[in-house]
Amino acid sequence: MTVIRKLCFIDPKPQLVAAAEEAGYELLLLRTGKQPFFDLAAALDEHGFEPELVMQTETLADRTIVTGLDTVDCPTMFWAMDPHLNAYWHSAYARLFDVTCSTQRQWIPRIKRQGATDVRWLPIFGRAEPWKPMAERQLDMAFVGRITPQRPARQWMVKFLREKAQGHTLSIEDNLTYTKMMELYGDSRIIPNESIFGEVNFRLFEAASCGCLVMSQDLGEEQEALFEPGREFDTYADVVELDHKLSWYLDNPRLVQAMGMAARERVLSEHLPEHRLARLVSIASEATRCRVTGVEASKWETLTAVAMWEAGLLVQPVKTILARLADLDQDGDIVAALLRVQSGAKLNKAMSDNLKVILTNNICCDVLDVNLAGSMAALRLDEWDWAKSFWYRHLRSGPERRLAPPTDKFSLLTLWAKELKRADRVVRAGFSFNVEHHLPMSATDCLMTILSEEPEHLPTLRLLDTMLRPIMGLEQARVGFLSILTLFERTDWRLALEIALANLRSYRLESGLEELELAQSMAREQGQESLFRKALATRDRAGLLSRHLAKG
Repeated sequence: MTVIRKLCFIDPKPQLVAAAEEAGYELLLLRTGKQPFFDLAAALDEHGFEPELVMQTETLADRTIVTGLDTVDCPTMFWAMDPHLNAYWHSAYARLFDVTCSTQRQWIPRIKRQGATDVRWLPIFGRAEPWKPMAERQLDMAFVGRITPQRPARQWMVKFLREKAQGHTLSIEDNLTYTKMMELYGDSRIIPNESIFGEVNFRLFEAASCGCLVMSQDLGEEQEALFEPGREFDTYADVVELDHKLSWYLDNPRLVQAMGMAARERVLSEHLPEHRLARLVSIASEATRCRVTGVEASKWETLTAVAMWEAGLLVQPVKTILARLADLDQDGDIVAALLRVQSGAKLNKAMSDNLKVILTNNICCDVLDVNLAGSMAALRLDEWDWAKSFWYRHLRSGPERRLAPPTDKFSLLTLWAKELKRADRVVRAGFSFNVEHHLPMSATDCLMTILSEEPEHLPTLRLLDTMLRPIMGLEQARVGFLSILTLFERTDWRLALEIALANLRSYRLESGLEELELAQSMAREQGQESLFRKALATRDRAGLLSRHLAKG
């Protein structure tokens, strides 16, 4: 195992820097600022520093692509802070590093999607905060987080908390500095937690550091490997369970203190910056060199830039992006990327010429992304025959299957959506798809393209809801789709049950319970109440929903 003592940290967390300094490492700290590309080799030459580990930490504001990683003679590492929002570009960027670490274990397969071989789980950390007894704290509950119309579920959660807090002290803040936030947590007893896409978030570690009782959504094994539910924090499946448990904890301050103390002790024993530092150095010391080099490094730098540019995270002239693509071998990844850039820049003539060349010369005929981008680009240009040709090229490249041929734009988009579902490409989480600019590259992109033209296309709404149902964080979107469906299928108790559950998981207590009662009433009128109860039982882990109905 290689001994590592000289660290080059790019955009590190301050707490990690302090831990490294305390441990006696020799450090070079580099800040990328707002520049889209950062020349690592030049920076190392400028400082005369020969690192034994280079690690870039993802920043949540400015996005920078580090170049020259293939020239350094030591392990290279990228720490992905928000893979639940950025895996669509992390998967390309990871190819430039020997190791990529993800704060989210469940997102590792998404990061590995484009060929990264060494991706590890490295959660975020807490910090050693002073203990303040619960009796001395001023607030029963607090929540700190951005509250915007783009996050309706969070707005509904805050509304629920304000109603729940009657007779108790509550603070809701959406614009605090880190220091002020930690001061607030240190003066609070219970912290309700809400995630974006079912990720284990910073709030869990921050509040636990202050000895708060965190009430978090049930995220399963990954979260439970970090904190023990029922002892160091607690979980809820929906707003009914959150309501029930908050009532219990608000009336049991001694239990809240015991669990908050246990959470803080877990942070001190396992989740401090020095623990993460030791782990990342250990990972690096055993890492093998597997990053791409030379022309391949240029390729993956460019593909990362394309993905960021599409999402509006990288400000670069389209001419610059196109020039980078033109300088590379035109393999499947580059051909598909070029079509996406031409679409985003509305270069329709160039895109049309490109499609002709691809079809005429049978270029990359067995590459999914080329056929998908080609088919979607052809639809954008109203070239129906071309769009079908790319679909049939895709079918010929795989095992023989009997599928009904596409008859129109909607049927083709639906076929592609189902195909992308088979490839586990349901959503591009964190990517704000715009039907006017972006080519559909996921199942939901395809289906949303249909709904952009016909918002009440019922088969598409049903398929979209089926695809989104297993994905945590999209319940608020499902409420909208299901509401349209129920207008046309007013007696379907299964739809009513789904909208009830989606509402309850989006913190809409009153409307969720009303829909639940309606679903039961429909099922009873149709002589299917036993089926309703069985369906509900599989989704009601605590039995609270069944208990509510029994009271009625």
